[in-house]
Amino acid sequence: MLELINIYRADLQHIASVLLALAIWRWGGGPERWLIGIFIGTMVLPIYASGLLGLGGPIEGALAWLFLVLDLLAAAGFVIVAINANRIYPLWIAGFQLVAICAHMIKGMVDGVSPLAIAILVIGPSYFQLLLIFAGFLRHRRREQRFGPYRDWRIARPDAPAFPN
Repeated sequence: MLELINIYRADLQHIASVLLALAIWRWGGGPERWLIGIFIGTMVLPIYASGLLGLGGPIEGALAWLFLVLDLLAAAGFVIVAINANRIYPLWIAGFQLVAICAHMIKGMVDGVSPLAIAILVIGPSYFQLLLIFAGFLRHRRREQRFGPYRDWRIARPDAPAFPN
């Protein structure tokens, strides 16, 4: 059973992310929509596009640098959402993305790193990110049902200066 799950784990993750995206698009708030959109756009669709075009995977292949660029774009998007969202969990998602970026940097700097270790550090955080998006979506739904609608994004204080001195 474990071997069967291991063979199809990426496909299962992608199916789960698409189903979660559909649920979030229907019942989620703005931050949840942005997070799952970034996730699918940078971590799901490129895998299938590179597979169809035969370009290699996120760890090895001629265009492995493209996956680093996608991870950097995902990190930037996750950090922007985390800073502006009226939620705490996007900070964790951005933190897991930084783990993946650091793994890319280690792979570039050190020759003797185990490919399995790099694969775990590059691909592994996406599973936690998907779980966090799911948990954040559930918490959002529960809070909305319990207390009613609430603000999706943080707002600046009116008396706050535009640029701190």
